[in-house]
Amino acid sequence: MAAVTDDFAKKCEIKQNDTLGRFVVALCNLRAGETLLLENPIVVLPQMGDRRCSKCFKLTQSFCRKCHLLALCEDCSNHDERDCRRLAEMHFSADQVELLQRKEHTEIQPVLKCLLLREHEETLPLYEEMSQMESQLATRRGTDIWKNYQEHAFAPLDAGGVLKQLRGSADEDLVQGLLGILDINAYEIRAPESGGAMRGLYRRAGLFAHSCMPNLVISIDDEKRIKVYANRFIAAGEILYNCYTNVLLGTEERRQILKEGKCFDCTCARCQDPTELGTHMSSFMCSHCSCTGGYIVRQPNTGTWQCLLNPEHTLKQEFVSNMLERAKEEIFHARDDIYRLELLLAKLSRLLHRNHFLMLDLKQNIASILRQILQNIATRPNKKVYERKIRLCQEILLVLKVVTPGISRLKAIALYELANTQAELARKMYTEMEHSANDLLAELERVEVMLRESLRMLLFEPLATPEGQLTRTMLRELKELQDDMKNLRESNDDVVNQ
Repeated sequence: MAAVTDDFAKKCEIKQNDTLGRFVVALCNLRAGETLLLENPIVVLPQMGDRRCSKCFKLTQSFCRKCHLLALCEDCSNHDERDCRRLAEMHFSADQVELLQRKEHTEIQPVLKCLLLREHEETLPLYEEMSQMESQLATRRGTDIWKNYQEHAFAPLDAGGVLKQLRGSADEDLVQGLLGILDINAYEIRAPESGGAMRGLYRRAGLFAHSCMPNLVISIDDEKRIKVYANRFIAAGEILYNCYTNVLLGTEERRQILKEGKCFDCTCARCQDPTELGTHMSSFMCSHCSCTGGYIVRQPNTGTWQCLLNPEHTLKQEFVSNMLERAKEEIFHARDDIYRLELLLAKLSRLLHRNHFLMLDLKQNIASILRQILQNIATRPNKKVYERKIRLCQEILLVLKVVTPGISRLKAIALYELANTQAELARKMYTEMEHSANDLLAELERVEVMLRESLRMLLFEPLATPEGQLTRTMLRELKELQDDMKNLRESNDDVVNQ
């Protein structure tokens, strides 16, 4: 199940130092889009707090009637035969089974799935490889996450008699270590239900170091196979970086997620730049400065929020934290309501830079609603609706071009949304006789350039992904666009020849 392609061995070298631990460098020059790794997961597991069927991965609260310990939904009659048989060999009282199946003890499932790898000769090498992964055991000891796992994983596994019946010894450090390995090294993968998420642990994919400006793209298809490819030219000897968090978050939010979830402080170029490479994704407007450039940023060395033009103009950390929390709450309550979202965008623009990550979040939400409005033929939207979505896409793209240089799914999709809307608007204006045939042709030619650029980036995505499916749609739309352009050119030639 956890096969690795030869690409990794030929193109990558694993190294180690005190700062990064184990990491990967390029053995040779890599082209933009070149694949480094194709790999199946060692294990597929639910997110913390979820319980999923061991076979189809649907959410469930039911258990296998044979082994009683692994979740199995009503639609599935069996799961991995070796695991089921091994657990069925163990002896538990009714009280122990009840304890192990309690709804609050969902973290038992991931530990069991990992420990069962050790129980079978065929999967023991996978367990041994997994046990070499970073767990940050010492750093996590005594923390809230440690206490949670102690209560909901180790304690019930111990009291339920599972650990005593395993072939190898298993104490709390082992259980906590396995859960730490999953938290730090696993990748989020799509769940069967729309919008749901699970975790996949991979042999090699977890070795790539982190940067908020990565040089790799990670894609996981519907078969849960991971593909890792270069997002730009990478020279031999360069460290290969993945981004462990959302690139569209601000610096403090990204660093907090990495500190709490991965147990390290990011020191990449973006995190060290108060302006986030000039995007100002965390900057506030300075109320004292009326000229351009009066932005208040957080100085990474001191943690002070100071104006770039006048360092005496500051904001207290407490004000920043409270203001952002209130803004997040307002955004949450305004979701799906375009009028409230637009009002909130206007309100926050007096406090936050137009590229602040919360402003970008609002713009993405508004653009998503506008897409639905434009796709609904019953609404008959006017020109301003199209223009508003175009403007939002342009503003989002300006930021993405900085924080996701090279090949980028986010950038490709935003560019597609822009191109699609511009094409629709041009056709509408031609139909309503506001555009001539030449105007329409010129606009469609610009759209073709954007569609080709978007496709250039998405063609590296596996077909069995949402982006892969979108690529098929875009290829069809590009063909239709080119047919329209051909007809317009032929029509113009006919007029000239008359």
